[in-house]
Amino acid sequence: MSGSDPVYDLEFKRHYLHPRYWPTWLAIGALWLLAWLPARARDAVAGALAPLLVRLAKKQCYIARTNIRLCFPDLPADEVERMLLNSIRAGLMTFMGYGEWTARSRDYLQGRFVVQGQEHLDACLANDEKIIFMIPHSWAIDAGGLYLTSLGLPMCTMMHSAKNQVFDWFINRQRARFNGIVYERDAGIKAVIKTIKSGKHFFYLPDQDHGREASLFVPFFAELKATLPALPKLVKLTGAKVIPVLSVYNMEQHRYELILRPAMAPYPTADITADTRAMNAEIEALLGEWPEQYMWFLKYFQTQVNSDEGRYEAGIREIRKQ
Repeated sequence: MSGSDPVYDLEFKRHYLHPRYWPTWLAIGALWLLAWLPARARDAVAGALAPLLVRLAKKQCYIARTNIRLCFPDLPADEVERMLLNSIRAGLMTFMGYGEWTARSRDYLQGRFVVQGQEHLDACLANDEKIIFMIPHSWAIDAGGLYLTSLGLPMCTMMHSAKNQVFDWFINRQRARFNGIVYERDAGIKAVIKTIKSGKHFFYLPDQDHGREASLFVPFFAELKATLPALPKLVKLTGAKVIPVLSVYNMEQHRYELILRPAMAPYPTADITADTRAMNAEIEALLGEWPEQYMWFLKYFQTQVNSDEGRYEAGIREIRKQ
């Protein structure tokens, strides 16, 4: 991202060839090769590796277990473990197929998707509406965005940069493959508002914890969650419609599915707290049949109502001691 242009800079840089990035290039090459394997074969390998990852990724699994227990306090312990294992299986399957979105053709990729709720998208497009696709952090989130841009929809999104510059370049180049616009989060929301007003749709990720100061505490499943009230403000400023959407990887059918819900209406209202809660309720509805598809390892509940310590920190300290 340059100082004058908030769009992510996709130009290849010479320092990406530095030896410290050679392992990253090997990983990218492996993903490209995996893109040509039958999906069933990739998925079988991913499924076999998932139990090993549960044992090795102690910190990430601790966060995931904590999140699942907070959201589903009545879920038996064995069901928590089953959801965790299935979430890791879904994550590995989508990661091992990630190279498809660089290596394979547009027609092939579109054929990998089944869409539920196409009529909700068609209704907005027929009325020439600007759309904010409100999408939670599922494992197949990038695939859903690329599918929409592959249809020719003018899209923009805002992403947080990865620590590895080469992988960051690779994934953002992939996200922009079908003329999508990628903003780095530091660009600020003004660039996105301007882009939506110009006629492009916005791929909005609503569910991360951005701290106490900017957030409202509203329910998310069975727990209060620090939630940004940005979505109703964006709708007021742009006049866009909000379509809740979930992108998932169907592990039994070995394909992607895009689930679209009806546009939120009336939205927004005069009550910003109710509007923010309504957004979380839509995420709950999307995940209702697909809870294992959620990225449970993210620190969704880091900010606590009555404590300044991050919710996960004590447990993480214990894991590090071990």
